[in-house]
Amino acid sequence: MLRLAASLLLVAILSACGQREPLRIGFLGGLSGRVADLGEAGRNGAQIAIEEVNRAGGVNGRQVELIVRDDGQSTEKAVAAFNELIAAGVEAVIGPMTSAMAEVVLPAAQSSGIVLVSPTVTAGSFFGRDDNLFLIMSSTREEASLSAEYHYTQSGVRRVVAIHDLQNRAYTESWLRDFTVAFQEKGGEVLPIGFASGPDVDSGAMVRAALGKKPDAILLVTSALDAARLAQKVRESNAGVLLFASQWATTERLIELGGRAVDGMVLHNYFDRDNKAEGLLRLRQAYRKRFQREPDFAAVAAHDATHVVLEALARRGSGQSLRDALLTRGPFAGSEEAISFNRNGDSQRVPHILVVRDGQFVTLR
Repeated sequence: MLRLAASLLLVAILSACGQREPLRIGFLGGLSGRVADLGEAGRNGAQIAIEEVNRAGGVNGRQVELIVRDDGQSTEKAVAAFNELIAAGVEAVIGPMTSAMAEVVLPAAQSSGIVLVSPTVTAGSFFGRDDNLFLIMSSTREEASLSAEYHYTQSGVRRVVAIHDLQNRAYTESWLRDFTVAFQEKGGEVLPIGFASGPDVDSGAMVRAALGKKPDAILLVTSALDAARLAQKVRESNAGVLLFASQWATTERLIELGGRAVDGMVLHNYFDRDNKAEGLLRLRQAYRKRFQREPDFAAVAAHDATHVVLEALARRGSGQSLRDALLTRGPFAGSEEAISFNRNGDSQRVPHILVVRDGQFVTLR
């Protein structure tokens, strides 16, 4: 019995020695509050990517573990959550999901040496900077400029009231500024209305102020939740005015909350839902099976960001930093197209124009 016990103990010790610590990747996004749809979609996309890699054997034989933290769209909570990820020993962080939170955690990422790969940050101020933030999307300039050109030449719009959320100021002011410059160059007029998103916002009063300016169209640079509620208020008073919105509103939540009020709304983003790329079709099938809904732009971008990080970790040379591997070991596989970074960690994607039609997002261009 003693010999048997000793043998079993030896087997247990050898098995434990043969097990390698998992490779830990952090996810940081808003999982609570008014913009939780963005964070939840990003987390889901990242989780599917990690499950795919683990089924294929992991990264150089190591399984991958996703450690998720909620930034709460709060400065204090975001910093605390990021520090928790560092303490957990993550190799990199997927996120943040909004430009406002990127402003908050980037200094900590710089001082700690941790790489951030953001699926959805697009504010112009983050581009062209030599830092630890890698960006999967193009900047607001490409998307907003396409919007200005499309609505001036195709929709016949000349006077736009732009409602934008100051709680995500880094993004909304960047988008609005890029749109305004391009739209004014063509001869159009943009009248901004800023507000701080929250449960006590008087959407009706804001819409009455917007419609009082006699616009041809109302631009919403807001979350899906606010875009849906504002659209409902607009349609109660004016069924004909054109509604269009930036990428931030392009999630399934817009249609779920907005209903018929958002039918006909034009949206702009960097994700082509009608793309037939094999990687995107696989992701859509896996996402629908797992979460019983379509992946939106945030889910696809987070899935891509996670694969990019894991590919770079697998490809990096001996002693090479992850940051250097991301800059030099690409291009990396993406759901729609290959992803590569310039020397500042920025990437390029093609902007698209969508419309909500019969409760579905349809790609126009």
